[in-house]
Amino acid sequence: MTVAAKTLVMDAVEQLDFRVTVGDVASSTGLALGEARRELLSLAAEAEGHLQVSGQGDMAFAFAKNFRQILTRKQQQDRQAQLRQKLWQALLYGLRISFGILLIVSIVLIILALIALQTASQQENQNNRRQDRGGGFGFFFFPNLWYGNPFWDPDGYDSDRRSRRSRRGEEKAEMNFLEAVYSFLFGDGDPNGDLDAERYRLVGQVIRAHDGVVAGEQLLPFLDVNPGSTALEYEDYMLPILVKFDGQPEVSEAGQIIYRFPELQVVAADRQKQRPPVLLQEKLWPFSRATPGQLTLAGGLGLLNLVLASMLFGLRGQVATAAAQGSGLLALINPLIGVLWIYGLLFMGIPLVRWLTLRRRNQKVAHRNQQRRQWAEQLRTPTEFLAHKLQFARQFARQAIVGQQDIIYSTEHNLVEQRDYELDRPEFQALLDSEP
Repeated sequence: MTVAAKTLVMDAVEQLDFRVTVGDVASSTGLALGEARRELLSLAAEAEGHLQVSGQGDMAFAFAKNFRQILTRKQQQDRQAQLRQKLWQALLYGLRISFGILLIVSIVLIILALIALQTASQQENQNNRRQDRGGGFGFFFFPNLWYGNPFWDPDGYDSDRRSRRSRRGEEKAEMNFLEAVYSFLFGDGDPNGDLDAERYRLVGQVIRAHDGVVAGEQLLPFLDVNPGSTALEYEDYMLPILVKFDGQPEVSEAGQIIYRFPELQVVAADRQKQRPPVLLQEKLWPFSRATPGQLTLAGGLGLLNLVLASMLFGLRGQVATAAAQGSGLLALINPLIGVLWIYGLLFMGIPLVRWLTLRRRNQKVAHRNQQRRQWAEQLRTPTEFLAHKLQFARQFARQAIVGQQDIIYSTEHNLVEQRDYELDRPEFQALLDSEP
């Protein structure tokens, strides 16, 4: 919708008391009938207008008196949504490159703090040979950490990963470790981000498969319309599709409405028709696109970080004492103990909350998919009313083929080289045939 035409149509709607026909708008604005129809359909879709049909099959568009406010509110909502999306993407980018680094930094800081604390303890117990030899806590924990933990043994982990790949032959890392950590925490975004594009692609295929004419019920398996929605009564859900594909409604004598899309009735060649799609299927939200090995590594490191942070948090009194006695490293880490512990909790808590949230979200996705399957099932066993409606739609079905023999002008040739198609007229051919 151009700005100038949109303004003309909106002014005409107001001047004509918010209920107009295509002819009303065309005569008031000077727009062509086709353009006036497209602009009215677009305005009705954007400003929550309604399409009304009389018993004689005449159509009118009704708008609320505050349709300008509705339009402004929707535009503001769209701008705010776009701004929120940009800010969210910027935030996600920062998180994507930082959380993996923060995890490693957190583990390193905690390990250094525990080592420094053990060193300070050893200095206070120089007469204890067992502690001098690295026994007790330090000997028990750190050798296991550095030599027995698979998360800290890159060679061991890589070899194990290679063996799993050789057995499965399917696991393929699509992201590095830092991206896998982010994916473990926050996932990988909406798997149905292109849902609207896919929806209209399938709708276009259905319309083309039915020779450019459909009933509204034939498109319900691709839309998000609840069975109890008021949109079913007036078929308001068709307005965006009519705008998208430049369609127009046709009304039977019984008041049944079907929709014809002239541009989709024209093809360049007589091709074999493809079987139309049955319904739109939304994808479930996966927990992560990272490989199982990457998720195990990220989760294991997160759990290790939480264990270490909890241990340090339990020793915070000793850390404070050692920091007061002059340990520079512990003096630096002492104020961060609570932060490191909370970070460890959040690192493991966020994926858990997200997993629970995804369960509810996927239930809603499954519910919408189930509704579309129900709409598709109704088409397989149509009611008598729907059967008559589909029969009425078939009266308008056609397919025009623009074959090579129909071409009278092509930019492949200049004007002088264009074929004179007047020579193909029957009377001229008869004259040629009569020549001796």
